[in-house]
Amino acid sequence: MFERISAIIVDRLEDKRIIQMETKEVCAYGLRQIFSTILNAGTMLLIGVFMHMTIEAILFTIAYIPIRIFAGGYHASTPQRCWAFSAVMLFMVLCIVKYTPEKYFWHLTALSLIASIAIFSLSPVEDQNKPLDEKEHHVYHIRATLIMFSEIMIAIVIYILQFKHILMLIEMVWCSLAVMLLLGECKNYRIEKKKEDINE
Repeated sequence: MFERISAIIVDRLEDKRIIQMETKEVCAYGLRQIFSTILNAGTMLLIGVFMHMTIEAILFTIAYIPIRIFAGGYHASTPQRCWAFSAVMLFMVLCIVKYTPEKYFWHLTALSLIASIAIFSLSPVEDQNKPLDEKEHHVYHIRATLIMFSEIMIAIVIYILQFKHILMLIEMVWCSLAVMLLLGECKNYRIEKKKEDINE
């Protein structure tokens, strides 16, 4: 959908001589990214409003996206599936934070600690469409580690201030990311296995 709309817009911009033919593809890509960002942000806000957890939805996104960029993990095969997957994940996270009894707080904390170990150990998990060379792999690992360490420090401060609700949200960020990394590893393993079977 966005590809078609972007193509129409850049064609009209070219007709009006606002852009040149050589830059059409770049402009179309930029427009697709803008539309995708608006859709994702709008969906996030709608889910937050629907759950009466708008602030929590925003905080989850702020904590999740930076480390996700460098830690990598599973990527859906199409933008539409990515959007749907992200929406479902956010909805599930908000449900867990909203409806988990406080007596299970430490259970979730223990699970998030396991998730953080997985993040430190596995990141970055590259995608077949975005392979990393050795230098990039090293740089992404360092950046993911630094962001993760920063979030842990913030989580400690939040715990000291007794904002358990927000702390649970951050812990769910780590759990969600760990799941994405494991799914990414499984996807990469299946791809490599399929290649080996073809070569044989």
